[in-house]
Amino acid sequence: MSIQMIEGSIDRAVAIVQDHMFKQEMDQSNPDDLKLLKLLQCRENNPDFEIELAQMICGEDDNSFPYRSSYYLTAFFERLNLSFQHDGTTRRYWVEGVLKQLDIRQISHVISKGLFYKKDFKKLPKKHNASVEETYAKAIEEFQQFISESIKANEELDLAHLLNMNVNTDLLFNQETNTKDTELNDLINEAKRRFLHPDDKQIALEKIWDAFERIKTYYGTDKKESSTQLISAIATNLKKEEFETEFLTLTKIGNSYRIRHHETDKKELTDLHQIDYLFFRALTLIDLCLSKIKQNGD
Repeated sequence: MSIQMIEGSIDRAVAIVQDHMFKQEMDQSNPDDLKLLKLLQCRENNPDFEIELAQMICGEDDNSFPYRSSYYLTAFFERLNLSFQHDGTTRRYWVEGVLKQLDIRQISHVISKGLFYKKDFKKLPKKHNASVEETYAKAIEEFQQFISESIKANEELDLAHLLNMNVNTDLLFNQETNTKDTELNDLINEAKRRFLHPDDKQIALEKIWDAFERIKTYYGTDKKESSTQLISAIATNLKKEEFETEFLTLTKIGNSYRIRHHETDKKELTDLHQIDYLFFRALTLIDLCLSKIKQNGD
């Protein structure tokens, strides 16, 4: 076995360890860490992650990325402060081998600072009769499809419904609610936990609606007066009337549909997309209220 092969194997092992350590130490309230986690999950789900990414870096004929010859592949990694020199072997397999030696932070750097380095789209030979902007936009679209397919590549891990969330949504779910009202905290935290299990979404909706009704009395037992104070706290730029309407609308929905009340005259919700919509509508309003409560020291 050559020295290069031994070194490559060691670097791969180090990258695996680094990725494992990242998962153990990541900060789930940090948007950058959440992005890296999603990318790492794509890598772990998709056994062809490196070769497919390598084809984009090489600029294979069937994609919209700029073609990179042996010289430009070496220059590509050098610009990223990664010391790899193309050895003359098949380009995509060589790049695949390089990528396997990189941890997820380095992979992210390769993508953001290398793969989408706009000057390469301008200076390297064009493959299609399209403008630089059109080609660049198409490349982004192809990469997004690659990420989407990587997420779905191993659905037995049951991550698909989690990874459909954007970073802001992930942050909503990874924040533990901690106010002076312990019952409110418990309702919100249970609602979020329940929502992550597809079979419990109806219960999650009920819990988040209970939390919505509970937060109306955060400033006192008189629900109307407390709600007015809460709306005043959150209406910093938008008009109070906008939030008054939202509070009334959600209250009406809760009273008209089988969310908190189960009388025979209440309409049943069976469409999961509508349940998702209502859950996030209530959750984001509650989250706004919580942020203002915390900001005001209440």
